Amino acid sequence: MWLSSRRGFLSAALVLAGCGLTPVMEPRSQQLYKQVLVQAPVNRAEYELVRNLEAQLGTTESARFSLRYELKVTENNIVVSTAQEISRYSLIGELEYSLLDSNGATLSRQTAKSFTGYSATGTTVATQRAQRDAYDRLMVILAEQVSSALLALDLS
Repeated sequence: MWLSSRRGFLSAALVLAGCGLTPVMEPRSQQLYKQVLVQAPVNRAEYELVRNLEAQLGTTESARFSLRYELKVTENNIVVSTAQEISRYSLIGELEYSLLDSNGATLSRQTAKSFTGYSATGTTVATQRAQRDAYDRLMVILAEQVSSALLALDLS
């Protein structure tokens, strides 16, 4: 019985080894690490986005690539009470971005989209803090989508 489970394990290992899967952080993907200059932010939300992108892609030492983006965040009312008070908001983020080489040629152009929400049931200060946290969460999600897509690119 032990021998048959060992055979199954070894055959599964051989099948997975031959399927062509490679880790994202292999040397080929390291060509973007600390090589991407991200466009400078102009507001707090963009600052959080750039901070998260640099945390994932590394702070640029010598830029071989540049990342240009356009961020759009829409805030919608989700829950309105019978007294016409808004108690929940939704933030919908759309990030159009382009990876450019040192000559300015576009290597990749994509869009990242996500959403998050926050509650407005507390005090004004609590609502403002919840809104700020929601924007921060949205920027983390968008930065992870962008860095994942960029690391999967074959730039060779």
